[in-house]
Amino acid sequence: MGWVQEQIESRTEISGNVLPEPATPNGGSRSPRSRELEAWDRLLQGFAQDIEEFQRLGGDCTLELGAELQCRISNPSACIAAVVTADLSARTIEYSYESAQEKTAVPEKGILTLRPSDNAMDLYSADQRFSSEQTRRLVLEPLLFPTLPSGPKGR
Repeated sequence: MGWVQEQIESRTEISGNVLPEPATPNGGSRSPRSRELEAWDRLLQGFAQDIEEFQRLGGDCTLELGAELQCRISNPSACIAAVVTADLSARTIEYSYESAQEKTAVPEKGILTLRPSDNAMDLYSADQRFSSEQTRRLVLEPLLFPTLPSGPKGR
């Protein structure tokens, strides 16, 4: 079960069906790529899986790929969108929120940094290392679950 389903179940007290985990896209046999670009692609794949899960559970959300290193994730029913942009040469990923209505408040923007470790790039927010799921939750939670306060869970 993914974090999206856990949030929906805990917030709406849905019980029962466990959805199968989405299949991970196959990278195929491409030429070698930078670790920064691989980290960006993994983040996009994770966003796509989370959004697919949210849609399967009845949510309204879309992922649009913009420029090569940008995506826009929108939740029309909440009138909120997130724009996520990578600057791989600076090893940063910026995320910001937009409101489709004047009266809808949105969170402030944030910056993630990419830092090398072994054979990969780790994501950091405010000098705290984040897993892929933690990073996606950081960006998506205000967008997918805007009306309820979110905070650390005792898990």
